[in-house]
Amino acid sequence: MEDNVVTLNQVQDIINNLKLFSDLTVLNTCLLSGCGSITNRNKEILEKIYNHSEDKIDDIFDNIVPIRCVYKKAKPVFAPPQDDYLNYGIYMWDINSFNKIITVEGQCYAILSMLSLANNLKETRPYLSNTLVNVATQFYDFLCSHMRNEEGLFIDVKDKSKSYEDKPDIKPNKTNIKIQNQLLVFTSLLYLKQIYNNVFNQRYANENETERFNFELSSIYEYITSIKDELIFLSSRGIAQCINLLYSCTEIDDDESRKLFYKECITLLCDELTNRIKATGEVEKGENNFSPVSFYTNIRCSNALMEGYLATGIDKFLDFSTKIYKYVLAYYNPNYSLFIQNYENKVSMSIRDIAETVKLLLLRYKIFSDEASLNTLVDFYNSAVNNSGIVQNINLATKDLESYFQNLNINDKPPIFLKSIRINFKKENTIKASKYFNTTYALYGAYVFLNTNL
Repeated sequence: MEDNVVTLNQVQDIINNLKLFSDLTVLNTCLLSGCGSITNRNKEILEKIYNHSEDKIDDIFDNIVPIRCVYKKAKPVFAPPQDDYLNYGIYMWDINSFNKIITVEGQCYAILSMLSLANNLKETRPYLSNTLVNVATQFYDFLCSHMRNEEGLFIDVKDKSKSYEDKPDIKPNKTNIKIQNQLLVFTSLLYLKQIYNNVFNQRYANENETERFNFELSSIYEYITSIKDELIFLSSRGIAQCINLLYSCTEIDDDESRKLFYKECITLLCDELTNRIKATGEVEKGENNFSPVSFYTNIRCSNALMEGYLATGIDKFLDFSTKIYKYVLAYYNPNYSLFIQNYENKVSMSIRDIAETVKLLLLRYKIFSDEASLNTLVDFYNSAVNNSGIVQNINLATKDLESYFQNLNINDKPPIFLKSIRINFKKENTIKASKYFNTTYALYGAYVFLNTNL
């Protein structure tokens, strides 16, 4: 019993640390980096928010770089001020490293992570919370204005403008339309509407916002209901993502008829996913594609089936989730404290994979009271996060945001989630972190961690 208390305390500390790293990832990416299409500050709203609170972090507010979208990739190092962005904050990143593709996933997980952080900060730092809501709204406006095709479906785009002084030159990127991206936008808007219903946030909202959100929710919902039967033809990864999003919708939405639809879809998709699980517990890629999914997609599928159970109460989904979990657990290597399937070449694990693994181990404990999963989580965290370098400059991370920004030097690098870690078994067998930052991966990880509880 005493050992369990110690482990629970360790896990709570881990969750607190992951939330802290997520806080700093979101703030550094979405408010300060400039890694997106820069727009004019809405000074009236921001100053109203800023002046409302006695608790101020001048270094955040004074150095906000107002962007309305987030680019796909960047090198997260501070850049010395240049003539063309001299008036922006000192924490702006290296502009020459930006990959200017803007993905629906990156945009939505930026919105979802900002709103999650805003929700967590609404009592302790109300002005910063409302600044995040304001920026998230600009991100959503950009989605609606620049990231739709002729049919009104949301698509990836690229910013082809040469400098911040040019008018936006947004062009469609050559990618397939993804059904799950439409659901992802719907979930983001649902969360945005919920935040705006908060009495405190209504103070800063345009009086037409809620009416507009309701109209757009109805429009996207109508599309999703029309293609319900097509969802089962998605890849297993796509199905798992849809289950996760639909489960989030059941938690956020207060419309009972829509909740019933979400649960019907979850049941349909979980049933399809169970049909793709081999006797070994490994998941197949698609309805008629019997190739195995990537290793960490198995983990995502196991999580999706547990969320399917939580939404519907159907025990079968738990049984198949456990079948996948046993397959995954067979590849846990206690020497590395990682799940490793292949020792022949390089093994790579993204921050998104790490987030899914943490989520898996915590869900196993919550649903099954599986104490062994907590012990695995402690060791996994120390290896994959604490000692791996995936949090850049982890030593700079602190809960005292005032102290963090007062002591941060532009010669430092912001402590944020990098894209991935890897082990090269043909060389030194040590864990190394990537140097680049992928917004979709990092902000997805932040969104998962910000909503993680024991």
